[in-house]
Amino acid sequence: MSKEQSNFIKGLGILLIMIHNFVDILLGISSNEMVYTRESTDAFLAHIFTTDCIWYFFSFVGWIGVPLFFFISGYGLTKKYNAANTIRSASYIKNHAVKLWMLMVPIYLVYFILYGTNMEAGLSHMVITSNHIQSGLLHITFTINLLSYGNNGFVIDPGVYWFFGAIFQFYILFLLLRKLDRRWLWILCGIFLIIHYFIIYAANPDLSRWMRQNFLGWGVPFMLGMIAARSQLNPSKRMNLVLCIGALLGLCACLVVKWLAPFTEVMTIIFFVTLSRMMTMKWMCYIGVISPSVFVLHPLIRQLIYSIFDSASHYPYTMTIAFTIITLLMSWVHHAVLGKTNKLLKRS
Repeated sequence: MSKEQSNFIKGLGILLIMIHNFVDILLGISSNEMVYTRESTDAFLAHIFTTDCIWYFFSFVGWIGVPLFFFISGYGLTKKYNAANTIRSASYIKNHAVKLWMLMVPIYLVYFILYGTNMEAGLSHMVITSNHIQSGLLHITFTINLLSYGNNGFVIDPGVYWFFGAIFQFYILFLLLRKLDRRWLWILCGIFLIIHYFIIYAANPDLSRWMRQNFLGWGVPFMLGMIAARSQLNPSKRMNLVLCIGALLGLCACLVVKWLAPFTEVMTIIFFVTLSRMMTMKWMCYIGVISPSVFVLHPLIRQLIYSIFDSASHYPYTMTIAFTIITLLMSWVHHAVLGKTNKLLKRS
């Protein structure tokens, strides 16, 4: 894939994620992310032909943006670190940890101060409890994902930052996987799919939530990224079109049919990759460039919009439009500041 294709995929993925995370609380509809429930599927299907279908689409389907980022990560790491090259493990882990901290820590602290402490009387009366300290340490050390979901009631939002812990696990796991050939990667993909089947049919919400927040839940898209980076496939335009349409139909089926659910991530990746080979939009590619900033900022801005708007009178059109515009503008500023900060740190 070209850099433009990669940014196009990331742009689509982050828009799906940010709008999904905004409207699912407003609508109260559950998605089938790592689980399958007939109730959530029926609730989605019941609104397909209504005026609110677009919001139910994002609420039910938007989570598929997540596997796109794990796929791109596996692809990018494999392209960057050739299996024949030596990696200094300590330096490699430190560099990736610093990169994640630069993104997460400043915005997490702002979120923590504004919303996590229930601050009503100003900074001088802000109360910090042991729960806040534990939550902060677990986020910053990328270990919050390892907790059983039923035992982490002290955790302070934003919940979306579980992604940093999961991607850090893959940074470490990559050191073990990079020497494997494609045959073994395909075998591991099959094993992860079997695990996914077991979790769905076990119907244990705590187990599925734990799986979703750790590498076990996203091993397939990550390893498909590694496989794609080592492949030499170059389908024709006609074959891309056939694959794109077939993957879209397969994705629709995976989202509503229980026994196909574990293949959702596979169909998602095939669809978006083939789509990027047929078309890219410059504005979407730019959103892909600033997607890290969009990810870390959108929980903060989501809370801001919730506090400003009355959901009963503006639900959900005005709120979602305002949320999207403000998030993208603030992300553009954050991306520029972060870029200049990184340059200054490298010079020093």
